[in-house]
Amino acid sequence: MPNHVMRVDVSQKDAATIPPRISYSQMSLYQQCGLKFFFSYIAGWQEPPTAALVGGNITHLVAEHLYKLSPEQRTVDAALELLREHGPAFLQKPQNVIFKDDLKMKQSVREAVLNLFEIEDPSQIAVLPEHLEMNLRVPINGVEFTGCVDRFTQDGVNRVSDYKTGRGPGRYLSKKLAQPHLYALAFKTQHDIEVNEVELIYLNAKEVHRLPVTPSDMDGAGQQLVAMSEGSKTDFANSSWEAKTGPLCNYCAFKDVCPAFNTGTTSLKPGSDESNALLAAAGLSQK
Repeated sequence: MPNHVMRVDVSQKDAATIPPRISYSQMSLYQQCGLKFFFSYIAGWQEPPTAALVGGNITHLVAEHLYKLSPEQRTVDAALELLREHGPAFLQKPQNVIFKDDLKMKQSVREAVLNLFEIEDPSQIAVLPEHLEMNLRVPINGVEFTGCVDRFTQDGVNRVSDYKTGRGPGRYLSKKLAQPHLYALAFKTQHDIEVNEVELIYLNAKEVHRLPVTPSDMDGAGQQLVAMSEGSKTDFANSSWEAKTGPLCNYCAFKDVCPAFNTGTTSLKPGSDESNALLAAAGLSQK
């Protein structure tokens, strides 16, 4: 699918509202495709979970509970026991049960958990239980921000860390750093603590990207947040959103009702009864 940008008029319900708080995932999705942001956060359509998302969530659960143990208890055997405890329980949730027999996903999660011990020595990580999965709710440059920091450590350096599964960032590293930079800014704003470093830990790829964070890095992330907030408010007011096509469109749950993806063919107006009926028939649910 070639890359192009198309402004798309949509049908918004009278009761529709724009999210009162913005997360990094919302900002990233809006930057990727404004129309997809509309479907997800304005129209309230929920995409079905993917094996990658479910596996990533299980991996995060295991890492969180591993680092809540005392340092001497953070062993490979303990991590695998946590995986046996939390993996099946997570897969019993109604939205995840379709992946309970996904052996490829389970192997990927096990690999990620074991790789953690090759990337770092968990027994040597100085982290407090309250510094795991830390919730952030703070205004940044006039925008209400919300997020969750995977890990905050203080070992002579104040560091915000974020776990990733799947492939490493490659040439997109600078783009991926927007997330921890935004978290560093939020952390400083909410807790009045300077963050010196950010760290992206790619478990399956066995890559660690640890970099110093500068005021300009945080300012840049804050400016992206403001631009996204202002842009989405304008799009919402105009009932018109920017669709950006590219290779990721092939994996989008909304492609069948996207005028940009279906250029040159009859397409439905996003948000219309006809569009909504097609998405419902495809198995998507709406809040």
